[in-house]
Amino acid sequence: MSKKGKKSEEKYRGYRETSLEWLKTHNLQTWDTVEITVGNTTLEGIILPRIELASANHITLKLKTGYNIGVNVSDIAAVKKLGHIEAKYEIPKVKVPKTEKLPYIPVLGCGGTIAARLDYRTGGTIPAITPEELFSLFPEVAEIAHVKPRLLFELFSESIRFEHYKKVLEEVEKEINENGAKGVVITHGTDTMSYTAAALSFGIENLNVPVVLTGAQRSSDRPSSDAFRNFYDSVLVAAHSNIAEVMVVMHETSSDLRSAVHRGTRVRKMHTSRRDAFQSISIPPLAFVTEKKEIKYTGIPYKAIKKSNKSQKISINPQFEEKTALIYFHPNFNPEVIDFYVDRGYRGLVIAGTGLGHVGTYVFKSLQRALEEDIVVVMTSQCLYGLLGMTVYENGRDLLKLGVLSSHSMLPEVAFIKLAHALGRFNALDDVKSYMKRNIAGEMIDREVLLPDRWS
Repeated sequence: MSKKGKKSEEKYRGYRETSLEWLKTHNLQTWDTVEITVGNTTLEGIILPRIELASANHITLKLKTGYNIGVNVSDIAAVKKLGHIEAKYEIPKVKVPKTEKLPYIPVLGCGGTIAARLDYRTGGTIPAITPEELFSLFPEVAEIAHVKPRLLFELFSESIRFEHYKKVLEEVEKEINENGAKGVVITHGTDTMSYTAAALSFGIENLNVPVVLTGAQRSSDRPSSDAFRNFYDSVLVAAHSNIAEVMVVMHETSSDLRSAVHRGTRVRKMHTSRRDAFQSISIPPLAFVTEKKEIKYTGIPYKAIKKSNKSQKISINPQFEEKTALIYFHPNFNPEVIDFYVDRGYRGLVIAGTGLGHVGTYVFKSLQRALEEDIVVVMTSQCLYGLLGMTVYENGRDLLKLGVLSSHSMLPEVAFIKLAHALGRFNALDDVKSYMKRNIAGEMIDREVLLPDRWS
């Protein structure tokens, strides 16, 4: 689009057909202040941009009271332009203060809703805030840590791929080993955050400081945003906790009472939009950040490790096998799906089966073919809660005899990431299978705790 075209789009952003024609007829545009007469009522306000899918017959006015209203242009008897304001979409960048006496915490930006804001063109959000802009929204973090924000990439989480895991791992290694970070915070979109948390959990060895992922269900410019609490509490955990693990820190409830600190291999997003969408599965959170901004450890038997000797450097294994697939079994499943991956040269398949770890016997032939082609096949359960029990029923026992590996208690997406990592790291199938059977980062549990009231 030409500069002239972009300028015109800005003047009439979101308006079309009847409302657009009305604006042009009266020589008006977005961000003009106007006085309009509707019936016996006179309204004064600012013409706001609109979303593309809004009614073509209305304009949106922001009144002096702060409320927005829609007005059908056919009802407007008279209009008078009072002036024009300059719209500033940019969030001012605040220079991050150097508080070097406090723990050094790099903030690595990967995009997502926490680093997004409203797009008037669509009514949705765009990944538009840089780490410096993010800091300008939450300057209070300078009181608890020497924060240094840096943008790695600007993506919604559904666009993050294995290549991005490699970049994040390399930057985490650099910050800890070379720059002496006391902890690391990673801002990330929520939809695939648990996948990235698992990738970092398996990709880092000898982790000796907290690595915290956080995001937001609602963008930073919305009144109900959870971004501030999640971000502040993540910096607090990274700077002042003794948990040397990869974690996810998000709201525990829909209110702002406290945040939960989840283990990176036992957490899942369980709701599309609620602020308390993230839950630890089958174990309690590792800790909570209370309303008083205090870290409260849960004292659970799956307790997090203490920080190891800081003189010991971490190491990373950033390889992930691209030809790894996660497949959900379902009634009337077509075994040709398995054959497709075999024919395409895939090296690993994770099957999210039913119940204790089953698929229909009519799939066995295709699974046997995959195993004969040295494809590693791992069984998980769609149930999420509970452990696999593939020896309980004949179906499961037959799958084990074929050579299908039990995931024990791993979540499907965690098993998928772990298998991709194992295949990327090892060449020998025996090494891959041995790795899948070991509890590397707390992804396997021996028993589960279900009731939330036992977590506090």
